[in-house]
Amino acid sequence: MIKLTLHFKNNTMFSRLSYCLLFLVIIGLPALAQTPANNLHFTSGKGQMIAVYKGTIFVNGKRSYELSSDNIVYKSKRNRLVEDKGNVFLFLEVTAAPSKNRLYVFGINYSKADSLMSAIASDIKDFDQDGYLEFGGSETVPVHPAADSLYYAPAKYYEVKKGAITFDAEYTEKADKKANGVYIATPTVTNANGFISIPKRKGRS
Repeated sequence: MIKLTLHFKNNTMFSRLSYCLLFLVIIGLPALAQTPANNLHFTSGKGQMIAVYKGTIFVNGKRSYELSSDNIVYKSKRNRLVEDKGNVFLFLEVTAAPSKNRLYVFGINYSKADSLMSAIASDIKDFDQDGYLEFGGSETVPVHPAADSLYYAPAKYYEVKKGAITFDAEYTEKADKKANGVYIATPTVTNANGFISIPKRKGRS
């Protein structure tokens, strides 16, 4: 009888302790959810350990590059490593308000991170099915005051090809024609507000 009573009391205490722990976890979840992410971790095929913490890039534990401001979108799926022909590239999405977000691209060599370029933020994928990863896009332009015209929004796309980042002229032209109805290889500003006016193609509202 005594053993049964002790066993019952132990079970009761254990249950109360379990409920208390569960309650503390539930209370703590919102606080954890509200904690902003400020770090990223990657490992290259070469075994390089790359970390991004509060706007600073570390390679193999060494401070390698520091952004002027920590405007990295840490939760973006566009933050990634791309490896091609033995070269390693780090892509980071950053805010650039009031403009569109941008992708910062870094070359990772040994324990160094070198800033290579930036482009309009986009997914990094084979847009034109040519076997190479592309990224880029066009900036937002205002609505043209004339009903029969629009402002030209030039695109710039790049691709990861043969171990380097190169301008993809072919896909840029294709994307421009799709968005604007025309491709202007060397756009020249034609009005005071800094935008190029072009006629609106038929069938476009």
